[in-house]
Amino acid sequence: MDSRYEKLLSALDAPEPPEGLTQKIMLRISRRERRILGVKIAASACAFCVSAGIAVAGYINLMANLAQSGFFTITSLAFSDFSSVAANFPDFLLSIAESFPVFTAAVLLSGILFSLWSMAALIDEAALFRAERSLTVQ
Repeated sequence: MDSRYEKLLSALDAPEPPEGLTQKIMLRISRRERRILGVKIAASACAFCVSAGIAVAGYINLMANLAQSGFFTITSLAFSDFSSVAANFPDFLLSIAESFPVFTAAVLLSGILFSLWSMAALIDEAALFRAERSLTVQ
């Protein structure tokens, strides 16, 4: 570098940031992170409520479809007349398989799995929010 530029740059004072700028920036970042975590918690809570509703509706629908298809009647035959069930066991199993509402059971299972996933996400984000809050208080 040219010596004139070195002399010019060494003579200039570097501007100093205002006092407390770092604390203000960190406080603003912390507030924004808390706001984002709050929105994530609200979204996870909504997803959990919807999935729990789907699971409850799926359970009610499954019970209604099981009663309508005669599944309970066929399975009660195993308790009332076990000897005829044992004699015709392959036909009994086919009758149970035919009367079981698979699609409704899949809806119930997906509702339960989504409910568990959204509850885990809600708990995780709530723990992050609580840890963030305890860090800012100290």
